[in-house]
Amino acid sequence: MKRRYNGVRSAMTQKRSMCNYTEEQMADAFESRLLSRRPLTSIGRFSQVFREVDCHRGRPDFVGISSRRAADKLGHHGRHSIATARLLSLLRKRSPRSLESLVKCLDMTRSVVQRALRQLISSGMVEELANGQFILSGGSAVFEIESTAFELKLKSPRRAVFQAQQYTLFAQNVWIVVPPKQAASFEVYRPVLRRWGIGLATFNPLNHIFTPVITARRRSPGSREHQAYAMLRLVGTAVA
Repeated sequence: MKRRYNGVRSAMTQKRSMCNYTEEQMADAFESRLLSRRPLTSIGRFSQVFREVDCHRGRPDFVGISSRRAADKLGHHGRHSIATARLLSLLRKRSPRSLESLVKCLDMTRSVVQRALRQLISSGMVEELANGQFILSGGSAVFEIESTAFELKLKSPRRAVFQAQQYTLFAQNVWIVVPPKQAASFEVYRPVLRRWGIGLATFNPLNHIFTPVITARRRSPGSREHQAYAMLRLVGTAVA
């Protein structure tokens, strides 16, 4: 199992709540649990774990990828932007798109779209056909990656639910992870969590016990654009 970072760690709060540990300490312990060979109950193990990566809509504490083969197809072909992610979200394998239609849909200048297309073509993600139209090729792997996002919180359940909702735009599975004593504070949000398919679990950093309270329901990501951006970011090929 392998862990990766985006190079910048956001500062987690160091204030102690009713727990005898900080969010940073809880996150460190949870990272060790994710990287261990023991599968998480109701989730399993991950081939790759990422900590605090900007995913366009929020910065989850952790993202785990279980489909390593799909992620490896992307490789590390340059540095991509929001423009390339938006292009990938519009293209399909069997539905060619012209440059003019892409410019119109993206509401970007022709030169920006052309530059992004050249980058995607050179990295093998997009193919230009003989008639000058474009289709998705290797970039389809972006949408084959299975990801799980985790939001850790010592307190602030409302904030945690809001952030978790953002992660459903790119991840198939989303979990909120809290200390055992905080689980009851999420009871009022149970209908919302079930509606969005967001899971709730407790984690004790002192003994590394992970206990599901509400099991996450797998859902297709809410936005192809956000999914493309997040997955490119996770494999280290995107910039904000």
